[in-house]
This record gives sequence, structure tokens and C-alpha cells, in this order.
Amino acid sequence: MPPSPAAPTSNVARVALQACLDLVVLSATSITFACVLTAQLQTERFGWVWPSIPYDYTRGDVWIHALLASLVVIPVLMLCRRQGARRSPRWQDLAFAMSTLLVIRLGPPDAQVFGTTWTTWEITAGLFLLQWPIVVPLTVVAVVFRRLLGWRRGRR
Repeated sequence: MPPSPAAPTSNVARVALQACLDLVVLSATSITFACVLTAQLQTERFGWVWPSIPYDYTRGDVWIHALLASLVVIPVLMLCRRQGARRSPRWQDLAFAMSTLLVIRLGPPDAQVFGTTWTTWEITAGLFLLQWPIVVPLTVVAVVFRRLLGWRRGRR
């Protein structure tokens, strides 16, 4: 029996929906990291502070940087899904965790919020690697949240 003509359309719609949901989770994780990191560096406590520089870096910039960082990673996730990662839920989780780490590193906050003399390595070391108490839990929560939404079940 030939395949239904509606099957490819529903598959494309499902892939698009998964990509949109991944985009939302990745962007939200990136924004959360930016705000918690800003609170940690400015108040020395965990909390929520929007990173900003008066007249230069606003709340909208934080949203845009998070969205752009997430858009860079979405094609990689889709490629991993297509290249066989969809067969194993653990590989899917690992690919999403790595994507989350990449989005956290690429996304906000702009290093100028904390001063203007940052080199690329200082940004990576000081605002990413040394922030593992923030990065690791956010990555785990993002992966668990994605799993709870049941995106894996639709791929089998």
C-alpha cells in the first residue's frame, strides 16, 4: 500500500514544532543564565537581575542575543536528530545538553555589562566555565523539561 500523501506534511509539521519548542527552551535557558549570572556578579547572591548598560544594552538586547544564539544551534539539533540520534533517547538528551551549553556560552549577557576590558578567553573562563554552579543545573533542567514535554515520544 503506498504511503499517505498527508504523512510527509505531518512529519514536516512535527519537525517544525519540535524545532520551535527547542528554540523556546534554549532561549529561556539563555535568558535565565544571563539574569542569574548578573545577579550573582552584582550582588554576590543568586537572584534575578536583567543585565543592562544605560543607553547601550537593554532588556530587548538580552532577548535578541538569546534568540540569535538559539537560532544558531537549532540546525545542529535538527541535523543530530536526522543523523541517527533519534534512535537513542540518551543521544538526544546529550545533543540537547551540548546545544544548551553552546547557547549559554554564545548568548547573553554582553560582557560589557561587567566591564569593558574582557578578552574572548576571559569571557569564556570567567562568564562561562567558572559559573558551573549556574550552568550545570540550568542545563539539567532544560534537558529534563524537554523530556517532560514528551518530544521524544513523537519521534519513535
